[in-house]
Amino acid sequence: MAQKKYLFTPGPTPVPPQVLAAMAEPVVHHRSPDFKPIYERCLTRLREVYRTQRDVLLYTASGTGAFESAVANLVSPGEPHLVVSAGNFGERWAAMTAAYGADVDHLRYAWGETPDADDVRARLRERPAKAVWVVHSETSTGVVADVQALAAAAKEAGALVAVDAVSSLGAVPCETDAWGLDVVVSGSQKALMTPPGLGLCAVSAAASAATGSSPRFYFDWERTQKAQAKLDAAFTPPVSLVAGLDVALGLLLEEGLEAAFDRHVRLGRAARAGAKAMGLELFSPDEDRSAVVTAVRPPEGIDSSEVVKGLRDRFGITIAGGQGELQGKIFRLGHIGWFDVFDITTMLAAVESVLAELGAEIERGVAVTAALEAYEHQRVA
Repeated sequence: MAQKKYLFTPGPTPVPPQVLAAMAEPVVHHRSPDFKPIYERCLTRLREVYRTQRDVLLYTASGTGAFESAVANLVSPGEPHLVVSAGNFGERWAAMTAAYGADVDHLRYAWGETPDADDVRARLRERPAKAVWVVHSETSTGVVADVQALAAAAKEAGALVAVDAVSSLGAVPCETDAWGLDVVVSGSQKALMTPPGLGLCAVSAAASAATGSSPRFYFDWERTQKAQAKLDAAFTPPVSLVAGLDVALGLLLEEGLEAAFDRHVRLGRAARAGAKAMGLELFSPDEDRSAVVTAVRPPEGIDSSEVVKGLRDRFGITIAGGQGELQGKIFRLGHIGWFDVFDITTMLAAVESVLAELGAEIERGVAVTAALEAYEHQRVA
């Protein structure tokens, strides 16, 4: 029998069977009456999940494509922009804005630190910026930033706010309109429970009015906005992926966003409790906001890549290792999207087994018990 596969990365994430079934339907033409109701419903549901009254632009692209749409539309060469980074994806904002010729002021934190709104406020007093670029959920470290506070600091200085919500949208609160977020980019393959291939971008009226002079064509916001307003698409969309995303969004909204946020908080608590019960040190913060991915340091003398390899080879379980400067130093346990507590206990039991094989002193069974207790008995206030 072929080995069963388990996916516990911060993305892509497991896809519900209902979504897979929708994607297996016969392909329809993107300008036919068969597709337009699906497209309209998907765009409407995206506004609900984003919690915005504005259109959410949908691109055939990865989350990085949605990133680039934001940069291509907002950056003009020589303009001042402030990038706040504390991990791999903050560094991506910095690299991309610099590639488009921005005069980048880089407020850089050590990987694993949490950005602070007062630092942003002070930096903008020293050096104003057209826009502040922040990461909501930094999956390279497990840190989830207080985007509401960071956005408020930027707004006080008259700057636009662009947010990487690729892994946070649908997992933790992200109030696009209420928090005054001007650009929120995301992707289909994280908490939205759909395969990779769709980049999403919510754009405020202020951001639309502030577009810059950088060359753009495919990612031009105005072109996409005009097409979507007619329930058309500026370019051929992946109709099967859109059909899958429509079903996934329906599942998320049927559960209820608040219930989904509650579930993710409890899954994060379970993962952290299980790791700590094994005697492991957390790299990501031990707080409810860290509900997307749990980053863990391996026991001394064990390279985290060996943990990743052992889980894959022995159990068919895929987790994530460290990125960049954290390679070999941490492993990352994803718990966003289509997960319940028994998925988490399966993952933790396998981690126990692999660490024991690698020579760590691990008491077997403690992680599962701790995870179940944390999930069941620590209700979200």
